[in-house]
Amino acid sequence: MKFSDYQALARRTQRTDLKPGEKLAHAVCGIASEAGEIAGIFQKSMQGHVVVRSDLTKEIGDVLWMLSELCDVYGFDMGEVANENIEKLKKRYPEGFSEERSICS
Repeated sequence: MKFSDYQALARRTQRTDLKPGEKLAHAVCGIASEAGEIAGIFQKSMQGHVVVRSDLTKEIGDVLWMLSELCDVYGFDMGEVANENIEKLKKRYPEGFSEERSICS
């Protein structure tokens, strides 16, 4: 699926009655909350729980949805954001990951 398609489909399930500031707060708090749920899965794994792939993919999807909402708040296209990130990484790591370049960047 293309990011633009995902973003359009995710947008259909966003609340439409939120003011821009409320929508921003919802997205930012949601990203933190859903990232916390991912962290919780791994925290539990340190207590002997099994990491269930479907649970992890659901939480990653929830983070993606919240990122989509954040992009909508600012009028960003998720595909463009993803592309800009890859271009940044290509400049930082032209030959692939390098610990040295990671420390110096």
